[in-house]
Amino acid sequence: MRMKTWGLLALKIALSGALIWYFVGKSDLGAAMEDLRRVDVMTVVLAIILFLVQMALVAWRWGILMRLVGIGDGLSFPRIVRTVWIATFFNTTLVSSVGGDAFRLWTIVRWGNPLGKSVNSIFLDRLAAVMALMVLIAVSLPYVMELVTDETAILSYALLIAASLAGFAALLHADRMPRRIQHWRLMRGLANLAADARRLTLNMDNLLPVAALSLLVHVLSIVIVYVLAGELEIELFFLDCFFLVPPVILAMTLPISIAGWGMREGAMIVAMGLVGVSQESALVLSVLFGLGVTIAALPGGVIWLCSRNRAVPTMPSGEVKS
Repeated sequence: MRMKTWGLLALKIALSGALIWYFVGKSDLGAAMEDLRRVDVMTVVLAIILFLVQMALVAWRWGILMRLVGIGDGLSFPRIVRTVWIATFFNTTLVSSVGGDAFRLWTIVRWGNPLGKSVNSIFLDRLAAVMALMVLIAVSLPYVMELVTDETAILSYALLIAASLAGFAALLHADRMPRRIQHWRLMRGLANLAADARRLTLNMDNLLPVAALSLLVHVLSIVIVYVLAGELEIELFFLDCFFLVPPVILAMTLPISIAGWGMREGAMIVAMGLVGVSQESALVLSVLFGLGVTIAALPGGVIWLCSRNRAVPTMPSGEVKS
């Protein structure tokens, strides 16, 4: 199992490396370096601060979801922020094959919380982020339709939104599977997750703060791209970023590359190319975004290294209980 994990990591590294190599090879490096020289340090500092604010918002959202599923009593907000910061460090670096979600899960289970409910809190946190992103993508569809003439691309865009909604609807009813399979461990876990998902979506007191925080996290990414684009003297309106950046965020969250490297650059080049941004400028914009989040996450690694227990997360085996 360990060999398989490291093998998948190697494939991700190879994919990210190949994509970066391809886009760099297709770009004018001289023009790209000229763009980089125009970047003011204070603009990068501002972007890093906004990334740190994002982490705090994610911690806030996760804290709400932990309480919703019935765990996390007594956990202070600074402690949750610390865990999210370290998890972001794992997500953006190659210190091990452990991902940020695995670290979060390992940490809260080690604090004495049930494994099943801990899994649900993290899954719902991811789900909230994805569904908020799909809302932004759905809002951007009319704008994208004016820029893209390829009907197949538009259809794929619409199908992505429809598939996300269908998957979410299926999750909400996962505990209504045929009786003959309800005793399966996976089905029991899905049934518990479905109950927690309904508790989130059918109660406005739960849904509104989680939805607002999720949208705000993505809007901050849009603002960061807009700020960096302005520093690079890329002519972009804020609405251009608002409509074009969400698909880029979706591409970088796909778990097939290292921290989105390569996938983000390709998506950024395609998206910004729709409004006339050169490949070199879009590439530099994407790289600056990636470097910003990496730098913002590095203190999380320092916190982890200075912690008393920095063993590699190993989740307990056995049946998932809620």
